[in-house]
Amino acid sequence: MVACIFAATISVLKVQGQDTVVLKVLEENAPKYFNAPGMPRFSVIGKDQEFYLGIGGYIRGTMSYDLGNPIESPMYFITSAIPMDNPSGNSSLFQMSAASSNIFFNFVALPQTQDKVGAYVDFGFGEGMKSYGFSLKAAYLTYRNWIVGYTTSLFTDGAAAAQTIDQQGPNAMTFLFNTVVDYQAALSKHWKVGIGAEYPSVSATYGENGRGVNQRLPDIPLYVQYSWKDGTGWLRFSALMRNMYYYNETAGKDSHETGLGFKLSGASPFGKKFTLFSQSVYGRGIASYVQDLQGLGMDMVPVEGGGLKGVDIVGSYIGLQYRINEKISTSATFSEVKCFMPDDAVDIGGDVYKNAIYFVSNVIYRVSPVLTTGIEYLWGSRRNIDDTFRQDNRIQMSLRVNF
Repeated sequence: MVACIFAATISVLKVQGQDTVVLKVLEENAPKYFNAPGMPRFSVIGKDQEFYLGIGGYIRGTMSYDLGNPIESPMYFITSAIPMDNPSGNSSLFQMSAASSNIFFNFVALPQTQDKVGAYVDFGFGEGMKSYGFSLKAAYLTYRNWIVGYTTSLFTDGAAAAQTIDQQGPNAMTFLFNTVVDYQAALSKHWKVGIGAEYPSVSATYGENGRGVNQRLPDIPLYVQYSWKDGTGWLRFSALMRNMYYYNETAGKDSHETGLGFKLSGASPFGKKFTLFSQSVYGRGIASYVQDLQGLGMDMVPVEGGGLKGVDIVGSYIGLQYRINEKISTSATFSEVKCFMPDDAVDIGGDVYKNAIYFVSNVIYRVSPVLTTGIEYLWGSRRNIDDTFRQDNRIQMSLRVNF
């Protein structure tokens, strides 16, 4: 019965010539970041075209082999997770997983009116670094220029990255799922702006004289973007301001540290086949927004006098993607993150992260609109404050079936 309904719906789309219109509306409501699920294979049109519903996803399997200091995750090649004290005998690792599969629902009501309302829900089948589970990846509402719910932060320019089989991507990328209330507006054909209020998630190292407290204010991201070539090329300047509260045991009172971040990101098409992707970010107290540093306690660290200060972060990547033909494409990306502790930092051990490098190169073959496969090589390194250095190599393959 369900199959018949879908078949009838698709048939109506083709007869009425509405398939392009429906896909355009659903695409406008879909998330814009690398490795996002894409467009649904099934679409349902409501009575009088008052709503569109897209249902899609993919089954994705990966197989990988690590040599060096293996990262125990078949989905994510996270350079900060490279083991720095790897036991003897564990210099290689074979992994397989289908946990990066997903399913999503894309719903748009009143699509041909100014009061268009969108809803998007995305579920994944991975939990943590390597376990299977059923988890929420995104859930948000859109209305006019507003987006409210759980999705990528406005400080994330998620489309500004080349293709990867690795679900993590460049270690320097500012990529964070967050609970947001964001406003974005197109000022003209070329200019777009955005500002938001987002959930303040703080990951700090408190030491002996500090402790975490409830946060009082939202994080405030904003951006200005200039686009060309019908939006396929763009340059975005982003900024982030946050106030991170903590309790200073020495002073016996609440205190806070201000975090500031600035970023340039974008994509530059060259001809019909090449696209250059890049990002450079600098900030203090913004570690939670940088992929490689999330959860490491590096938003703030203890300093002399019992207070906390933000850690300075510098990160950048550059990637080049080449479309060989309609079915085959290849890319390469180099990325690096560096951390600089405050001069008066205390209680910081030598095993704390200092910098890391990420490199990836791949070939992706789109066999058909349904089937995609590819092969990829990754290399990563991590260096600690005490100059301990470790590296890992990975070669992996993937097979993805869209539905």
